[in-house]
This record gives sequence, structure tokens and C-alpha cells, in this order.
Amino acid sequence: MRVFLWILVIAIVTLVLTAAVAYPGYLIAHAINDTWQFHRIASRIATLIALIGVILVARRYQLGNRAALGFAPPLTEYLGTVFKYFAAGFAMMLPMLALMFAAHLRMPKVGLVYDGTFTVELVLTSVLGGLIVALIEETFFRGLLHTAVERDRGATTAVLAVALLFAILHFIGKARVPDLELHWSSGWQWLTQTLRLIARPTQILDAFLVYLAIGILLGMVRAWMGHTAGCIGLHAGWVAAMLMVRESTDANMDAPLAFLQGSFDRFVGWLVLGWTLLMGVAFVVLKRRGLAFARPGPH
Repeated sequence: MRVFLWILVIAIVTLVLTAAVAYPGYLIAHAINDTWQFHRIASRIATLIALIGVILVARRYQLGNRAALGFAPPLTEYLGTVFKYFAAGFAMMLPMLALMFAAHLRMPKVGLVYDGTFTVELVLTSVLGGLIVALIEETFFRGLLHTAVERDRGATTAVLAVALLFAILHFIGKARVPDLELHWSSGWQWLTQTLRLIARPTQILDAFLVYLAIGILLGMVRAWMGHTAGCIGLHAGWVAAMLMVRESTDANMDAPLAFLQGSFDRFVGWLVLGWTLLMGVAFVVLKRRGLAFARPGPH
């Protein structure tokens, strides 16, 4: 668990350092492009600081090789698995998204032209966004971190511990500091709002449970398969499908079942949680029947 504890230390140090340098970083970045928002710049700074810390930990504990990062299978086999699970993940989201539209939880964006050009751009950006998010997050969580914890404490502890951190970190950097109120202490204001968000679990309970359930599900797939190809494919497919809907529609808060969309981001809520649990049950059934997730031998 040493690596896991080091990651927690890195997370804390990252938040403090980001708060200290966020405003100077904003001034520099804003001179380059004045459309960049403060919270996005702060998030990028935090990502860079955390990346440096993670690289140091990976080198210290010999976690920088392909197997430790979850890329053990040959490239062609790995990419084939990613593609297969991407298609499966995307298809899994369609019934849930259909329920959203059937319950009038999502409505077309006002003034948006739904033509061929928009559709092509939406599909390409959503798929690319899903792949990028999945590659980064799964390499870190289900690759490096899962491997480190599994070595010391076993697969079950790895799945649960990594899923818990996965859920918590999804709420880091979500605070918004209005650009009209920026000053030298804005970084600390950003940090205070971030911690305040985490300290009020009732406001984010549904979204937190969703991310926790997703983390556990992906962790189980990682433990079953022995690498991250299935995790990246599923994660990318889920994100791509949801991005297509989020970027082309708005949440309808006047719908009778609007509470199912959640209070955090008006999308990741109780409906997504219920669907994730159903997917988890389906995955366990598939595993027990030997239809998927066979753990391969060492490469």
C-alpha cells in the first residue's frame, strides 16, 4: 500500500501547490489566450504537478513497464480487445440514454442546428474525447495504481481502494471562481471551494456512488483480464456515448423524473447509478459462465 499512500500524498501536495500558483499561472496563460478560464487553467496546472509526482513514484517502485501499466498483451491483440470492448461499452449506454429521452430528461439545445456537419463533428469529438479520457484514467487507476495495490494486498483490496480514490478525485477541481473576481488569493479560494464540495456529501452523493460503482466495475474487469484493454474500451465507449448526448442536449429540470439526473452535473445521477449496477450484475453473470474476461497467461 506504499504506492497508494504516496498517491494520496501527491494529491494533497498537488492541491496546495496548485492553490499557490494558480493565479500567476492564470496571468501568464491569459496573456496568451484571454478566453481560457481560471478553473480550467488551475486544473491543467494540477494535472502537470500530479503527473510529475506519479512519474517519480512509478520509477521508484518499478511501475513504469508495460505489464505494470496494464499493456502486457501484444499490440494487435490489445487494440483488438479495446475496439471490441469500446463497441460493447457504447452499446451498453444506448438503452439508458433511450430511457432519458423517453422520460423527457434531455431536450434539444435551443438554437443548435442538427445537420450533417454537426453530427460528424459530434461523433468524432465524442469518440476522441472518450478515448483520451479512458487512456489517461485507466492507465493511472487500473494500470499503475491497481498493479501496485494488488502486489501488496490482493485484487479485492486493489479494486475497492482504487475505486474509492477514483470516485473522490472526480470532484477535485470542479470548483468555479468567477473570472471577474480573480485576485492573488483566488487559488486558495478555488481550493476552499473544492474541499467544501467534498465536505458536503449529500450534495454529491448520487454522483459519488456512480463513480464508485463504475470504478469497482472497471476494477473487476481489470482483475479478471489481467490488463487494461477491456477497461479502456468500456470506459471510452461509455464516455463517448454520454458526450454525444451531453453536447447535443440540455437537462430538462421540469420533467417529473428530473431528480434522476442528479444534482451535481445534471447527468450523472440515480438513473446512471441504477444502470451501472445492472451492468455489474451482467458482467458477473458473464464471468461465471466463462463467456468473457479470461485472465491470460504471462506475456
